Amino acid sequence: MTTRIDAPAASGAVGSKGQPLPSGIWSLSALSEAVDAGFITKVLLVAADNSGRPLGEHVPARRFLDHVGDYTKFRIPLMVWQLDIEQDLNPDLEHVGGLSTGGPDCYLKPDLNTLRVLPWIPGTAFVICDPVLIDGTTLEIAPRQILKRQLERLAAHGATAQVASELEFYLFDQSYEDGWRSNYQDLTPASRYQAAYDPLVAINNEPFINAVVEQMERAGVEIEGLSCEYGLGQQEINLTHTNALDMADRHFIYKFGVKAIATRMGLSATFMAKWDAAGLGSSCHIHTSLWSTDGSTPLGDSALFDGFVAGLVDDAREMCLTYAPNLNSYRRFQPNSFAPTTVACGDDNRTLSFRSIGEGPTRRVENRIPGADVNPYIAIAGAIAAGVNGIERCLPFPELVSGDGYLRTDLPQLPRSLTQAIELFASSESAKTAFGSEVHAHLLTVGHGETSAFLNQAVTDWERRRYFERT
Repeated sequence: MTTRIDAPAASGAVGSKGQPLPSGIWSLSALSEAVDAGFITKVLLVAADNSGRPLGEHVPARRFLDHVGDYTKFRIPLMVWQLDIEQDLNPDLEHVGGLSTGGPDCYLKPDLNTLRVLPWIPGTAFVICDPVLIDGTTLEIAPRQILKRQLERLAAHGATAQVASELEFYLFDQSYEDGWRSNYQDLTPASRYQAAYDPLVAINNEPFINAVVEQMERAGVEIEGLSCEYGLGQQEINLTHTNALDMADRHFIYKFGVKAIATRMGLSATFMAKWDAAGLGSSCHIHTSLWSTDGSTPLGDSALFDGFVAGLVDDAREMCLTYAPNLNSYRRFQPNSFAPTTVACGDDNRTLSFRSIGEGPTRRVENRIPGADVNPYIAIAGAIAAGVNGIERCLPFPELVSGDGYLRTDLPQLPRSLTQAIELFASSESAKTAFGSEVHAHLLTVGHGETSAFLNQAVTDWERRRYFERT
């Protein structure tokens, strides 16, 4: 866990004048001192949108301090949660702050447990917020709130979750602007050949990777380990486990940071689940262990954990929409790719959707279904929801499967498309019960929006090659 700091220290994030500032989580008194000294000039208030991106606004730092006790002073259009990733209005989400309701605002309620300074934005404090409707009620469809509700369900059974995410991404020599202009063709990956765990190849990437490691430490995002991965230019950086909400917050900040650092260095990084049809996909393996609600006692040898893992397996197909939310997500599920295709749990078996690791009280489960493109709040919420479903159904620990899961035709198969995942989620009574009808409907609408954007609006390179001359 990061340490709350009450006064600026000699090292850490960078202020507006280039001076070092404290690392980790800040207190309001530390922020006030830094503002008085002229080191911090503004505060960035953000919330996660449907895709898991940080959206929000800057406010002058002094104004933030003057009004931090009254979140109604901080507003953002509610239609942020109506927009798709292109920021087009989704007409099926018109009720979420749409024009028919006048395009109203909602409030941004800062969670001061997330207050920190991000080194990649000098002179600026950063805080994650929870959106609150004008009538004072919480916006239930907000991704962070969706996760909170599932953690409440788990807490009702006397448990909390420790979570760690392992994120892969591809790094390229070109900037995002260059990639955009070239339609992301002929990009130069950060390695010339497949070089998983090769420290010699990693040397070429050290300036960028070192910047990520250093700046994440300053931002209070702890890193467990890092390596080159199998794909050309593919990197993996694993985040140190913490409680589930903190993990989602750190994951959220980490992806923002990797892209921002790449931008400042004239590079680009992508967290697409599969950016190149000929290459390997990028995963977001999610490790989960159960603990007592006070965090003191691991529960890996308990009936609660048995039911939790069984629920993950039992509901995997129906919850796949939360793990693989985009059309591109399903390109990753290929045989012999270390991305799963079958639903089962194995003991330290990387060919299956779930991997049981360790034994006794500290036993944990790895969910290998999510790709790097996930919204961390939704993906972790989906796993917690499925796990709690298993607890409530008193399911026994699932039978462990050995051997090559890719060869097992007798096991349930993961959905092969976003359309199929939407159908499974839509018909799932357990998903609707776990999330509630409002959130269940919202996640379906977001999923349908992705399929519609592609199937009904896009003209692809594949279509031009197939039809331009021959029809």
